[in-house]
Amino acid sequence: MFRDWVTPYNQQWNLNIQRSLTRNTIVEVAYVGSRGQRIWVNRSRNAVSADFLSLGTALNDLVPNPFFGKIPGFGASANVRRSQLLKPFPHYDGVTRFRDPVGDSTYHGMTLRLDKQFGQGLMFQASYTFSKLIDNVQERFGAGTSFIDPNNLRLSRSISEDDRPQLLVANYIYALPFGPGQKWMANGRAASWLGSWEVSGITSFASGRPLAISGPNNTQLPGVSAYAQRLKAAQLPENEQTLDRWFDTTAFAPAPAFSLGTDSRTQPDLRGPGIATWDIGLHRNQRINERVNIQFRAEFQNAFNMPQFAQPNTSVTSTDFGRITTGGSPRVIQFGLRISY
Repeated sequence: MFRDWVTPYNQQWNLNIQRSLTRNTIVEVAYVGSRGQRIWVNRSRNAVSADFLSLGTALNDLVPNPFFGKIPGFGASANVRRSQLLKPFPHYDGVTRFRDPVGDSTYHGMTLRLDKQFGQGLMFQASYTFSKLIDNVQERFGAGTSFIDPNNLRLSRSISEDDRPQLLVANYIYALPFGPGQKWMANGRAASWLGSWEVSGITSFASGRPLAISGPNNTQLPGVSAYAQRLKAAQLPENEQTLDRWFDTTAFAPAPAFSLGTDSRTQPDLRGPGIATWDIGLHRNQRINERVNIQFRAEFQNAFNMPQFAQPNTSVTSTDFGRITTGGSPRVIQFGLRISY
């Protein structure tokens, strides 16, 4: 049993101001903040200290094995690499702390919300959020390799992989003004067919997530990784950015041997494609008698079939480095019929 195996916790605070613009329309401005502490992550506890990078090639020298003939496994060889003996527990290959409560996150956000309650056939709500999320661990139980140096988590603190600084979401329901009791075509056979239709939907626009550039690990230190080497600014002007060249790949290079690299875990100035989706639904209720009602639904996910591209390739050594080669979320249309009684 781990005596320091504590439960993660989150602190939240907010301040909001609301004002009624009309009888059924409200506008709200809010600040939302949160702090996540003791976030669980699986972390290596047998990583060699980065201070030993100064040994350079001597890390790979063969030296006498103090465990030779004494314990199974590592005691089978008379000589071992020097880096093995620099581990906190040199007689083990790896020691991982499961759910180590060392993660930390900070979120700050400003939200502007407009809420129109149902009136004249329309209900509408829209919210815009401007925010920043910073953390030192990946979401939930990331592996120990998510840290460049398990002994120094400050090197992994950066803009979160899930950070989307701008988000606009609108949802709405509109009862079309046709049919009995409505403004248009209130009478006649056409009214019975065109009435009782409603359009609903969710529209979302969001910034892209930050990129995480990866490079080869040339540290020669067990349990320690390396970032890429940052050479210059990598952001391209919008008129030069394409799917085959999302950013300037010449701005990155593999880190030199026996170094951690000069880059960071994520790139706050480099982001993948954003989100732009329109999910629209159309439905109509047709009452047959007092007990039976038939509802027809047509749902259009990504109704306008707008391209939804994935993140570009971020491996410095890949031939596709900087290219976007995959996408997803094409338009999907569904029809449904429901009979209730």
